[in-house]
Amino acid sequence: MRLRETLIVVLFVAFQTQSFTAADEAEPSTKWWSLQPLRVVKPPPLNTPTRSASEGRQINRIDNFILHRLAKADLNPSPEADRRTLIRRLTFDLIGLPPTPDEVEDFLNDRDPRAYDKLVDRLLDSPHYGERWARHWLDIVRFGESQGFERNKLRSSVWKYRDFVVEAFNSDLPYDDFIRWQIAGDVLRPDDPLAVVASGFLVIGPYDLTAYNNGTLDMRAFAREEELEGLVGTVGQTFLGLTINCSRCHDHKFDPITQREFYQISAALGGTFHGDERESLADSARPNIESRVAALQAELEGIAYRERTADERKKRELAAQRSRLEAVWQLLKGGPVHTTVPKQPGAWRVLERGDFKQPGEVVSPRGIASVKGVSPDWNLAENAPEADRRKALAEWIAHPSNPLTPRVIVNRLWGYHFGEGLVRTPSDFGLQGGLPSHLELLDWLAGQLVRPADGLAWSLKRIQRLIVTSAVYRQSSRIVPKAAEVDAENRLVWRRPAQRLEAETFRDAVLAVSGDLDLKIGGPGFRDFKISSVGNNETYTVFDAVGSEFNRRSLYRTWVRAGTSPLLDTLDCPDPSVPTPRRSVTSTPLQALSLLNDVFIEHYAARFAIRLRRDAADDVAAQIRRGYALAFARQPVADELACGQRFIAEHGLAQFCVVLFNANEFLFVD
Repeated sequence: MRLRETLIVVLFVAFQTQSFTAADEAEPSTKWWSLQPLRVVKPPPLNTPTRSASEGRQINRIDNFILHRLAKADLNPSPEADRRTLIRRLTFDLIGLPPTPDEVEDFLNDRDPRAYDKLVDRLLDSPHYGERWARHWLDIVRFGESQGFERNKLRSSVWKYRDFVVEAFNSDLPYDDFIRWQIAGDVLRPDDPLAVVASGFLVIGPYDLTAYNNGTLDMRAFAREEELEGLVGTVGQTFLGLTINCSRCHDHKFDPITQREFYQISAALGGTFHGDERESLADSARPNIESRVAALQAELEGIAYRERTADERKKRELAAQRSRLEAVWQLLKGGPVHTTVPKQPGAWRVLERGDFKQPGEVVSPRGIASVKGVSPDWNLAENAPEADRRKALAEWIAHPSNPLTPRVIVNRLWGYHFGEGLVRTPSDFGLQGGLPSHLELLDWLAGQLVRPADGLAWSLKRIQRLIVTSAVYRQSSRIVPKAAEVDAENRLVWRRPAQRLEAETFRDAVLAVSGDLDLKIGGPGFRDFKISSVGNNETYTVFDAVGSEFNRRSLYRTWVRAGTSPLLDTLDCPDPSVPTPRRSVTSTPLQALSLLNDVFIEHYAARFAIRLRRDAADDVAAQIRRGYALAFARQPVADELACGQRFIAEHGLAQFCVVLFNANEFLFVD
């Protein structure tokens, strides 16, 4: 019976999205699920057994889809996680930091039926929310603060793009505008410094300075084609989940994208160039910006006034709000910024086999015909102005009838909350990508993004609120043997899987519990490396960065290409030279050795010990209880308390703190 159940589930998951028939076999790729228009989906009704299985738990419409599928597989959802688990999970997920002991106790003692919803709202409103979710976005778009290649010159103002992304998430900038600003912000809103900074997206990838400055004409032409392929690939995979760049030399081997269409998209981006930093604040915009800055100043004065009489916790919240506004102020006041320096492109030609020496027919900027719901015809001539090209591309991608754009982003949000998306390949929705485990749920979430009943179209925070308030998100992470036998990979989401902290989140958590985390938002990053120049090349030597000037969140580390961090690299921190839509999670002996011996761990374990002595004086039992509360959001049981006392007596409090940092309970979020 178990084998039969397993086969049914596997086949159901694998083929539920396939609607191909024998008549479609001649051209099945054009009927691929992701290319079809969004369907209007209604949540399925819940039957009585499923309702009883979830009795006592608040559910929302997401749960209808999950519970319906579980019932078909004769599986029940896992029970709800306890409150300590929920606040730790939710706090790491939404702001990337551990909850404080006071926050944990307040949540545990809050008898309001809306206690969990209030916690969700508080975290979504936190200025640190934008920092957490900016890191995910920067992974996707290959954000780096140096050029890469041999020269690898530092880009001194590219941090402003990072700060734009932080503020975009904090302010819940509608996702369609988020797209438009990054592709064409400098021409759509030239009087808004934030939009000009946003268009830095087009030039944050690697740049072969040697080829352009010292190469032959052929070397320059080849470097330019490589650069454009990378940009087309990043735009296609980031926003559409399509590997358009695979069509540079020939028609796509799997997806219905022609070589001609690659060059049509390339023609839309062909006027974007790297260049010297330019001013982000136009002279014509200064009067309007002065009024915005005056409004910010008034807000800052109001915060300063409230800080005088606030308690310590409220002061921390107000300080975060103040820091956020100061970061926005820095962007508004203008100054040099690393963004595209556009030029009018010449005739744009298809290159035979992708070879710049074999130019073919001239093409105009257009979309991809197989994407249903939006017209590929942008009504642009072959010599259309550069600004009009990017505007048309941005509108085509951000059009509410483009089925790929909302599907891709809601899948990313789901994936960051559950460890993997409903589609396991978040940047590839083509035929070589994964099939959705719950297609109807994916389309329903995409529909909620673009046409919600409350009118908050394109609000990412709204979608996240739906996800994290669902019963499926609040499930325990414990293994249920019967469910594991039927669905070992948890594609039916019968539990919320435990997730290991990303490298940067682990580092931030160490700083937070040690009491040394500097929560300043925005501005130039800290540098944990030394720069040495040999000729026209720059080399980066990383050193052990400990001390107050390095206590900021890891987001504010200056992310140079090839300037690696041994500790972060060991914990699977990706190389910023390439997009990372989904991080690898490995387990290696080097990780254990680093977490036991790295200078960073030893230094902040000693700082953690100082904090425990300050909070609990010389009472060893109280020190242990305080350490558990800070590191694990709980109190130790009797055996843990006794073991801790013996360990501290033999090895000291600082080494006990090293042990806490190395515990699975610190490294993983249930």
